[in-house]
Parts: sequence; structure tokens; C-alpha cells
Amino acid sequence: MNGFFASCMAAPLTMIGLIFASDWGTESAIGQELLSTVEAPTELDPAAQRLELLRADIAYLSSEELRGRSVADDTILLAADYVADRMTKIGLDTTVMDGTPFQPVSIPLGAEAGAADANRLVIRVGEADEALIAGLNDGLSPMAVGSTTGQLTGPIAFVGYGITAPRLNYDDYAGVDVRGATVIVIRKEPQMADPNSPFDGTRNSRHAFFATKIKNAINHGASAMIIVNDPVSIAQNVKDQKNRIKAERGRIQSIQEQLDALPAEAVNNRDTLQTKIEGVELMIESMTEELASIGRGVLGIADAGERTETDAAGGAITSIPVVSVARDTIDRLLSRTTGRSLAEMETAIDDDLTPQSRRLPGVSATLAVELKSSNRESPNVIGVIDGHGELANETVVIGAHYDHVGMGGVGSLAPGTIAVHNGADDNASGTATLLATAGEMVRRLAMIDSHRRIVFIAFTGEERGLLGSKYYVRHPRFSLESTVAMINLDMVGRVRDNELTVYGTGTADVIDEIVEGANRETKFDLFKVASGYGPSDHQSFYEVGIPVLFFFTGLHNDYHRPSDDFDKIDFGGMTRITDITSNSLFELAIRGARPRYAATDRSVQIRRQMTAFLGVSLSDRGDQVTISGVTAGGPAEQGGFRIGDRLISIAGKRIFRTSDVLARLRDLSPGDEAKIEFVREGRVMVLKPRLAARPEG
Repeated sequence: MNGFFASCMAAPLTMIGLIFASDWGTESAIGQELLSTVEAPTELDPAAQRLELLRADIAYLSSEELRGRSVADDTILLAADYVADRMTKIGLDTTVMDGTPFQPVSIPLGAEAGAADANRLVIRVGEADEALIAGLNDGLSPMAVGSTTGQLTGPIAFVGYGITAPRLNYDDYAGVDVRGATVIVIRKEPQMADPNSPFDGTRNSRHAFFATKIKNAINHGASAMIIVNDPVSIAQNVKDQKNRIKAERGRIQSIQEQLDALPAEAVNNRDTLQTKIEGVELMIESMTEELASIGRGVLGIADAGERTETDAAGGAITSIPVVSVARDTIDRLLSRTTGRSLAEMETAIDDDLTPQSRRLPGVSATLAVELKSSNRESPNVIGVIDGHGELANETVVIGAHYDHVGMGGVGSLAPGTIAVHNGADDNASGTATLLATAGEMVRRLAMIDSHRRIVFIAFTGEERGLLGSKYYVRHPRFSLESTVAMINLDMVGRVRDNELTVYGTGTADVIDEIVEGANRETKFDLFKVASGYGPSDHQSFYEVGIPVLFFFTGLHNDYHRPSDDFDKIDFGGMTRITDITSNSLFELAIRGARPRYAATDRSVQIRRQMTAFLGVSLSDRGDQVTISGVTAGGPAEQGGFRIGDRLISIAGKRIFRTSDVLARLRDLSPGDEAKIEFVREGRVMVLKPRLAARPEG
């Protein structure tokens, strides 16, 4: 898949916003080199050795050599070999799959663009010599939600948002014959920023869905669809990218300060830091180039999902080619043929919900689309600690996916970027914690007379839809009937604010009790979610009736981007997560009565880390929160806040304690204006400071 201020949360004041193997089994030379110093006889105490192993595991799994561990790349096999070798050296039984640790899984790779000349749009206006041309990676992207192949030439029509909504007395297709035409459709729906819009206010109604728009176009006889991105989505994407670039520039400054502090004779360390700076500079250069592409608004191949072949009744679903085309290209077309820009068309529709649809006279579109799909095989990697005594035939599974999104493309949130997505947090961190927990369990269970079997699984294919874990529950090595619980580790490398999110606490009668007990020594501020559902591998087990736990440190701005790097990992936090995981797993392994499964709500929201920075210290006084410190030059000071101001609400939501402030800021982004209501000297006042990006660390 995918807190803050570990030291500050325990303090009286909370500082808000401060500071290629061809065969499995081939050993990786780099992996062995990284581990040699900590696996050899060492003077390190066990805790220090565990920390160094965590560092070595993540350093290799997130290295450039593994090219982002995509299931579409042979390097996934290098990662599998590495994990298998580590499991064996830890002392796990790695012969449980016909003498190997590998359970092969066939992974559908989904849709990919074909040849460049097979994905192209040429628009001709009248007799003009100059055509408007959009090509692959140059203003056009075929979309997997449409037909996989197609070539056509025909008229073109602009149909606004492509919506037919009789109950709202709105129809973009009214009076426009689009039979045989390629239709231009704006993403989402009219009046998106208006809470009083009949289209469900500021939320998306069903009319905003890609599938609804495509079905409506087909019903009106269209032969192809061009999706043009809406300005609100583009503006948000541009803002987010600028914030990421700003954060990386701050990262360079931090590394430079470390470099400046080193003596001249520390040549190796200085070279390492200088190389790191150069790597971040290259990333910023790539992100800056990507910014131009983001501003054009071209969607990715899989951004609308993939086409469903059959309906609920099993009937074949008709489809048409669907492409995303740069907003500036469509703007030039409309300006040339109608005398009005795309933005003017949108404004005219939004003003009074009057469609502006029309055939574009004298215009023809020649469109070619080619998408292809294929399968690749990669393994789940399995190691086992055998059970003993009365509980020997029961099983506890603990897992973490080891795949990531490779060099970009499918799954990447950096569209158009071809760069190693290292995936240090997602999910080298979970894989390393899995291995560290395995070592801890081998030690703890050695003298226990009765305990359950523990099955450690590094899953493949999670990024493609939990495919490795789904395969395992369909083809379990040990029966699901004997499997009493499953623990999942995904994105556990960035503890901030001492927060740890734990999903699944309501999935069995004793799970919450076990987690609380496991946390007595680690003392995390736990954010507990009862549900056993969510977009990671634990869901596969919960759906077949197995209680689950899922440890997670939160989504962040580097999620599925090249900037998810090794140097952003909090290894101190990871050692504590290893402890709470080991404590939970140990209790599940030795507890006499197996947990009793409980149903939970399917609705679950994945928790984000806080990225916005306000720059205040806060003090709780009963059910009141007062500013006790203001960061010099920070957003709060610049916005006019003072020590002693008592907060009433942020963004319209009441504040009763410091945790409420954290929750409100978590919903906001750098650059947002935060409407804050407060009391000063008996007067209720409102200020709107513009939030900054939260500093790293």
C-alpha cells in the first residue's frame, strides 16, 4: 500500500507542525554484502544488531538495483531470493513448498500502451494545413476503461460533461447528433465547487463516474470518447506536485547541513551524502519536468480502472475507444472552431446549467488506440516456525508484501515519470519488519512447550490488487480452518507524532485486548480501527473468516512516488513496531483459546499522515485548547495568532482537545487556508492562515 512528533506527543505541550535473477534461488551479491557485517560474529548487542538488520534489509530492497520491485520486472525475483535467503538464515523452515519457500503466482499485468504509432489522435479543421496532433506520452493516453484496440476516422462533437440526467432536467446530448462521432467529454460534472449544486453538491454523483459517461456516449451512438481533465483536479495535482518539490528542496538543505558538519577527512561519509544530494537534485529535475505534464491534465492508462467484459447478468458489455487528451489541445480546437475557449464553455455551463454541446463543423478526428495485456509469474515467499504441543496444528499467519510499482506507470502517482520508485516505506519497511519479527519469534518460542505454527509470508502482487494474498487463501499451505489469525505489515517505516494505526481491532473478541497488552512497553498512541477490510493483504484473509490485525504508520506525500526513499525511514520507530508486532504475534501463538471471528463494517478510510504546518504549541485545559507558543515566522504568527488565544474550531469543526487540532490539520494540505475561530480577550475572532508544508523529521 501506504505519525507525527513521537517525542512531542508525550510532552505537556504539543508542537503542531514543528519540528535480474533468471531462476528463484539465485543469491544476490549486493544483498549478501549488505548483511555480511551484521550476520557475521559481532560485538553488537541484540537490539543494535536488529536495528542494523532492519537498515540492511531496507537498503537492499529499496536499492536502485531492484528497480522498484515491480511484478512486471525480473528484479522482483532478486527480491524474492533475498527474502528467502534471509528467512533461511533466521532459522525458518523454507522447504514447505515442495522443498522450496516459493509459491508461484501468475500476475495479470493489466493494460499497457502498444506502439506509439498505434496510439495517436489527428484532428483536422477544414482545409487547414496544420493538424492538431496528440501522441503517446505527448498529450494523449489511451485508457484501459475503453476498448483495447480501435482505428477510426469521423466527425467530432463537444458534449460538455457527457451527462444525461432527466430528473435534474439536464442533458448534454440534447439536440446533438453524435452517431458515429468522437465525443469530447469534460471530467466530473458541472458546478463542482458549489455546495448547492443539484449534482450532489461538492461530492461526486454517479454522473461523474467514467463508466456512466462511457455508457451514455454509447447509448447516443458515439464511436469514441476523448476525456479532458477538469481544472479543479489539475490545480490540486499541480499544487501537490509543487509541495513535493518544495519538500525535496528542503531535504537537500538538510543533507547539506549534515555534509557541512562532517570533517574533511570523513571522505566516505562526505561522498555518500554528496551522492545523495545529486540523486535528490535529479529527482527534483524529473519532478519539475513532470509538473508541465501534470498541468496539461493527461490521465494515466489505469486512472479510470479497466474495462469490465461482462455485466452482472453475464452479458457482454459494448465498449468504445477512450483516450485522455491534454487540456491545451482541446482548448485550441474549441477556440479555433467555436471562437470560445474550453474554460469559457465550462463557465457557460456552470453559470446556469445550460449545455453548450455542438458538432464541430468541418472537423474530423482520426484516432488509433492499442492496449495490450500479459501475465508474469512471481512467488509468495514462505517460511515457517513449526508448532509444538497441544496447539501445534493451529496456525497464525503474518505477512507483508514485497512488491512495489517499479519504474512508474501502473500504480505510480507520478504520471509520466520514468524513474525508480524505491518503495522504502511501501513496503520494504513491512518486509524488513516481517523478517525482524521472525528472528524475534525464533528466539522467544525456542523454550515454549505449546505454541501454534507461525507462517511468515512475503506476498507478491499486492500492488496489482492483493493478488498474492488472494492466491494463498485459495491455495493455502496450511488449512484455513486451522488458521486462527493473520497479522499484516504494510508501510510501517514512518512513525511520526508517536502514532500507530491498527486496523482489525474489532475482528475477534480478544484482538483489542491483545493489542493493548502488546503496546504496554512500546507506548504508541494507537489509533484503532475495528474494521478488518482495507486495501492491503489482511483483507484477503478477513474475507474468508480469519481475524486480522494490520499495523500502518499512515499515507504520506511520497506514496507511490520516486521520493519514497531509504533516508526517510524512521528506524527507531520500526524497532518499536517490531516489538509491538512480536508481542501481538507471541500472544496469538501461545494463547489457549483461539480468537472468535467477528463481523465488522466494510467502510474504512485509510489514515493519512499530517502534511500541513501551522506552527503553534498547544496546551489542553479541560475541554479547551489554548495556544502556548507560536513559531517565529510560521503560518500562525504570520496569520496574526498570539499566545493565549483559545481555539474554538478549525474548518468549521469544533476543537475540544489537542488531538482535535491534529485531526483537523490532517485533513488539510500545504497551501490551504485554514479558517480558525478562536477567543482573544473575551472576543470571538476568525483568522485564515495559509498553511505551510510540514518540515521533515
